[in-house]
Amino acid sequence: MKDRQFRFTALIFSFFLALVFLGQTVYGWQPGFQAGVSPLWKFFTSFLGHSGPEHLFNNIFFIALFGSIYELMTDEKTLMGTFLISALVGNLTAFIFFPNSVIIGASGGAVGILAALAVYRPNKIGLVFGVPAPMWVVLLGYIALNLLGLGAENNVAYEAHLFGMFAGAAVGLYLRNSEERAQEDSENDLEEEEWRDRIRRWEEKWMM
Repeated sequence: MKDRQFRFTALIFSFFLALVFLGQTVYGWQPGFQAGVSPLWKFFTSFLGHSGPEHLFNNIFFIALFGSIYELMTDEKTLMGTFLISALVGNLTAFIFFPNSVIIGASGGAVGILAALAVYRPNKIGLVFGVPAPMWVVLLGYIALNLLGLGAENNVAYEAHLFGMFAGAAVGLYLRNSEERAQEDSENDLEEEEWRDRIRRWEEKWMM
């Protein structure tokens, strides 16, 4: 990745999510989506709202921490694109598994960012349950946590979290493969240029 300016996009977006929750609390606006009840456009606002302060804090933590690291490794467009893809996949999964429930929360996008970072830069240090660890360990830890939560009787859509992670991991893999291909192309170009330079020197010495 070429040099670029860090724009604090993850922190700004986290602040925006907090403002949306403030609007929910003060004005009673409900961005959640319920099939057959809510207008379709609310499916796309559902990942901006939250069901409570703890729900909001957890997602802001993931986005602010892992999103900032991810933004440093990529750029703000990649960060927000990864969030959007993961959030949509996560909420679609929640809609499939819980068609009669209200879908709300940025969790699918938040964990998608974590997964993308873990696949793209697996040895980068992050936090898992408050303990510093390589990102691949962080990802495995949160996958295990969500797998253990499957089937539990609560309001947490663990299925949406897992599919959000899968979507984010796919984005991270794409970024990693693209970077490796670009590096290989650059090395091939350098090697080709080196051979051209050798041939040119040989021609200058023996044929001119």
